[in-house]
Amino acid sequence: MKAIKDNFNNLEIREKYLVSVAVIIFMLVMPYQFIWKPFSESVDESAIRVQAKKNQFIKMQQQAKTISQLQGGGTIVSQPGRQFLNNAINTAAKQYGLSSALNIKSDNNDNVRVSFDNVPFDNVINWLDQLITSNGVIVTKLNVDKQPTVGRVNASIYLELP
Repeated sequence: MKAIKDNFNNLEIREKYLVSVAVIIFMLVMPYQFIWKPFSESVDESAIRVQAKKNQFIKMQQQAKTISQLQGGGTIVSQPGRQFLNNAINTAAKQYGLSSALNIKSDNNDNVRVSFDNVPFDNVINWLDQLITSNGVIVTKLNVDKQPTVGRVNASIYLELP
């Protein structure tokens, strides 16, 4: 420390003034650079992380509401197995005017073979769409043969519950 004082005292007045100003600037800049700036950046980053977590939480709450609504709206649980599938097939067939041509054969508990003879193709597709979207029925096999009359088909469809 004595060597630094001796060197400082040996400087000219102008040089002493410059060194003093440099030391003061150094004393002001260093605490800002190494203490305040890192602390401030850390606080800003923490605020950004907290906001991201809040946004994620809100999104998860919305998804939970959607899931609970979807779980509550399911109709597949109401009747198990073949009875439910047969009811769904008959109801949709009546809705699309296919009940007179409907022929149902059950393979096992959850699988059913349905056939139609000489029916409008559009009605069969709409019937299938209803079963799939509203009741969760899965089509495992589909055979469609066109008839001489335009727009009419014979259809054989294998259905099962998920």
